[in-house]
Amino acid sequence: MAQKICLFTAHSPQTGGGAVILRSLIKALPELSIQWKYLAVKPVNGYEQGFMGPGIMGSSVVHDITGTWLMLTGRKVKRIDEIVTQLLATDCDAYWVVSHNEGLRVAIELSRLQNKRPVHLTVHDDWAGALSARSVRYRFMAGWAKKMTITAMQAVTGADLISRGMQTYYYQLSKRQGEICHRYLPPGSVGACVHTPGTDTSVLNVGHIGSIYDKNDFIRFLTLLQEYAKLKGKMVTVNMWGYHPKKDDLPSNFLDMVKMHKDLPEEKAIPELAKCDIVYSMYPMSDKLRIFSQTSLPTKLTSYVQACRPIFGQGSADCTLAEFLQYTGTGVMWSSYNNQEGISLLEKLLLSDPSPANWQKAREQYFGENNLAVMRHAFQAIPQEA
Repeated sequence: MAQKICLFTAHSPQTGGGAVILRSLIKALPELSIQWKYLAVKPVNGYEQGFMGPGIMGSSVVHDITGTWLMLTGRKVKRIDEIVTQLLATDCDAYWVVSHNEGLRVAIELSRLQNKRPVHLTVHDDWAGALSARSVRYRFMAGWAKKMTITAMQAVTGADLISRGMQTYYYQLSKRQGEICHRYLPPGSVGACVHTPGTDTSVLNVGHIGSIYDKNDFIRFLTLLQEYAKLKGKMVTVNMWGYHPKKDDLPSNFLDMVKMHKDLPEEKAIPELAKCDIVYSMYPMSDKLRIFSQTSLPTKLTSYVQACRPIFGQGSADCTLAEFLQYTGTGVMWSSYNNQEGISLLEKLLLSDPSPANWQKAREQYFGENNLAVMRHAFQAIPQEA
């Protein structure tokens, strides 16, 4: 009989890279019967039964800041009590909680109020180092978030973490050894796309999907591309899916270079990325976001691996993105503000052609079956026979 797992997220099953990771694991683990409970403003198609209404975070400024402060400092919060009460009433064998937003406190309360059902914690982004550090609203709460992260790691039955950097960092904080778990890509998902370059060789096509973490670093990348284009007598087009800059985010001299495309589901975006000469991924260079870049991992890498396009990375030399590119041999990493070095790396990347073995290595070592094994072990589930 399938084990009944109650999964709680403080985000919609259709929102963000975390949801992509979770959906990939759930689809490949039919031996787990998942009830996905989530916070959102409104229900999403296909997941109506798990809708629990809005959370505290993301509401009006005063309500949000007050409620989040109370939540992170361990004080009583009516909305948290309501969420936990609903989850405790759910018929399940175990809980699976994602730490994002309210999830961190929910995991602690579920562990405190009962001990018959295991509570497993998933961490995609460090609360203090990512959520607080990247936010104006929650920045002053980083210290409380860090303390609550330690409390959660010590309270739950087990945890899976998104990177080796996070595994090391969380062990230093809590002395608990979390397992590493990424998105799952089935064997046939890599290598299906064939690069179909444009007929105009005077144009360098760069692809990008998802969020830009630091506007200033992105502008430095665009400046680098402009210098390269002038040096080589080429045109450059940066094709972007899923990026919606605010007015005046980009200087006017880059507007002709950057092409914003309408959002596409991943299965339609991957063939478009495969048409690009290279793809781009960045993590912030700022010291304020160092924990974020050392512990998180860009979900967009799974799209790039499926598109099989060389990756131009930008970020600190010790970030998880740099580790991924070096280990898999699928791209280069620009870790300075030196444009001459950046141009040399760009030229090197354009001459490179990662082999099918490189892309398969990325899938197998990062996004392969070991991730399913981690989740099976977390719930002591026995894989169904084929």
